[in-house]
This record gives sequence, C-alpha cells and structure tokens, in this order.
Amino acid sequence: MKIPEELFLFVEKAQRLETSAFWDWATSRRGESDMEKIVQGNWLAHDGLNQDALDAFCLNLRFLIQDRDGFSIRKIADITGTWEDRFSPQRKAIREARDKLHQELKGKAFVQFKDNGEMTNEELFQIVFYGGIVHANPKKRKDFTTLTTAGAFSYFVFQSFLEVLFFYRNCIQTIAFHISKYIKAHESSAARS
Repeated sequence: MKIPEELFLFVEKAQRLETSAFWDWATSRRGESDMEKIVQGNWLAHDGLNQDALDAFCLNLRFLIQDRDGFSIRKIADITGTWEDRFSPQRKAIREARDKLHQELKGKAFVQFKDNGEMTNEELFQIVFYGGIVHANPKKRKDFTTLTTAGAFSYFVFQSFLEVLFFYRNCIQTIAFHISKYIKAHESSAARS
C-alpha cells in the first residue's frame, strides 16, 4: 500500500514549525518586552521577536489548518480514518489531539474586547491570523488593527495569540508523531517484503 503524499507533507511542515526561528524564540528565555513601544502601538516589541520569523511560522501553520492544499489537520484526520486496524492507537491519539485542540479553541480567550459576550480563543486567533498576519480579511482587519494598536492591552493580545499558537503546535506535533510511526511501520513492512 502506497503511503499518501499528504502524510509526508504534513510531517514536513510540522517539522518546519518546530525548527523555525519564531518557535525557538517562543520557547526560549528572553528579556523583557519594550512596554514603551507597545504602548505607542508596536504590539510586537518583544525582546528579540522578529516579525518576519512570526510571519513565516504563521504561513507554514496555514498549510496545516486550511484545507486548500490537502494536508490540513482535518484532511489528515480523513486519511488516518482509513488506516488498518493495527493503527487504531495512532488513529485514536490523532483524534484525541484534534478534540483537545477544538476544546481549547472554544475556551474563553485571555483577552476580551467584545461588547456582546465572551471572545473565544478561536475568535481571537481568527482576528489576528486572518486580519493581519497571513491575510488582510476586510471583516477582520478593523478588529486586528484595534487589538494590535491598543497600547498596553496589545501586550496581552499577543500573549493570548501566542497561547493559541501553542495549542495548534501541540496538536500538530502529536499528529506528526503518530503519522511518523505509521510511515515507519509501513516502510519496515515494505523492506521485509
């Protein structure tokens, strides 16, 4: 049985996220944020943060969360759903990772700015991600600009967005790990044949 190319692409992009300059920054000890610049409207004035690295990370993440390219988290779930029964532990782990991500995205965002109800992590992510980082969606751009130029409040917007990136990363790395186990098992079987 041929291993679908989408599985290799997913693992490749997951690895790029994990080894990216932005992820290294996000998971390393760093100095203080420049609150003066943040208050003046530079929401990304954090010690050592490179906006190009953030943009590159998010563009790679987009491959894994949008269905266009055929290897998004959702599309991979469809593919893994067809795996043989001997891979049911991997299927289960992938399903649980997706379920956990969905649960975290439905959770209340750390920052709130809506007049009517609570903002979820997913709503905040959508505004930041699609309103100005990977797209400039007109429906989200105004909220993006409001959130990212809100002085000290924008510091907390970035921290909340970073938290959601961790949610996505954890899900993606879990899925990539189990895909890798599947690929390795298939390659071992093919080598023995």
